[in-house]
Amino acid sequence: MLWNTNLTTLIEQMHREVGEMTQKANQHKMMACNMILDLFRKEVEFENIQGYHDLKDIVRRALDAEDNYNLLFIGPPASAKTLFLLGILESKKGVYFDGSNTTNRILDVLEEKRPKIICIDELDKMPKKFQEKLLNFMESGHIKVDQIRRQYDFRIKGAKVFAACNEITRLSRPLQSRFRRLNLPAYTEEQFLEVSTKVLPKLNIASVIGKAVWDQRGDIRDVISIGKLVRKTDGPEEVEQIINTMTKYGEMKEH
Repeated sequence: MLWNTNLTTLIEQMHREVGEMTQKANQHKMMACNMILDLFRKEVEFENIQGYHDLKDIVRRALDAEDNYNLLFIGPPASAKTLFLLGILESKKGVYFDGSNTTNRILDVLEEKRPKIICIDELDKMPKKFQEKLLNFMESGHIKVDQIRRQYDFRIKGAKVFAACNEITRLSRPLQSRFRRLNLPAYTEEQFLEVSTKVLPKLNIASVIGKAVWDQRGDIRDVISIGKLVRKTDGPEEVEQIINTMTKYGEMKEH
């Protein structure tokens, strides 16, 4: 009887040890996968951005800097602001938020992922209350928000914020001061069309889409959005119909 009891105890112990070994093996496997991904993660190339070679170097240096460094891209529509943010995220782990569509989901994502790279487009359209939360976070790395249904209280150490806006006057002076500001001029029509063909490499009529969006005073995000709706068999007439419909029902942004 005693022998059976000891055997049972031994088997249970072996099961626990095997479980612990499996868990540790999975953790090591995940760490190895992440290390391999990091090794193959390419340098930030910004292939879709026309010009700005000197500015691209500054952004790379900011990304590689050991200390916290925040950049704010300022400029009119069609000045490559969004392309810089997307270029950063193509090569670096991070999260992207649209300031014009701000919800508490931002807080959920930050708490869950604890990203080191945070990209915010249309920062000037972010509600004031979220701008204040962003300022507090950039000053302390701490997010503390008390709501009726949910409370947030966490820190992200060493996060870098890259943001873009059209009108910097819509940002508070304290928030402006947390960024190194970079002013981008608008693309020329020729540059805009070249960028359009780069962001839509699979479409033969990418330049047609770019020209139509340019005439509507849209930006590269509109080019990408329209491109997702265009079929390979579509021509200029179908592109014009899509843009007219989206403008009619408010999907194309007016600048």
